[in-house]
Amino acid sequence: MIPLLSSPESLTAFGENRADAVDTAMELLADQRRRSVLNYLEKTDGTAALTELAVEIAAQEAGTEPNAISDHNISPRDRRAVRISLHHTHIPKLANADVIDYDTETETITLTDHGRTLIDRQDAVQGPA
Repeated sequence: MIPLLSSPESLTAFGENRADAVDTAMELLADQRRRSVLNYLEKTDGTAALTELAVEIAAQEAGTEPNAISDHNISPRDRRAVRISLHHTHIPKLANADVIDYDTETETITLTDHGRTLIDRQDAVQGPA
């Protein structure tokens, strides 16, 4: 069920007041890579390794189809650039907002309940596919 934007529970998931919560949600969803992280985690039942996520997002950005034999024919340089961007920018932003949990030792990213709420908000804004 999509949380109503006027629902206090859904709006305070990211901040102390409504304005902060809406601003945080909009900032997090404003970046395509962060949306890609959330969408991929949703598809994989909420957990993914950083390297796996970087390969997927690099493939999406290059417009290539998944290939079971290789890493989507994405150059190591492109994979590395996406991985660095995720590790230093996008994963910390999502983790600081409690949208994901990030285990630095295993480099495992796990979607939280707040992350699922954010995905629901994104779906509500995008409307039916």
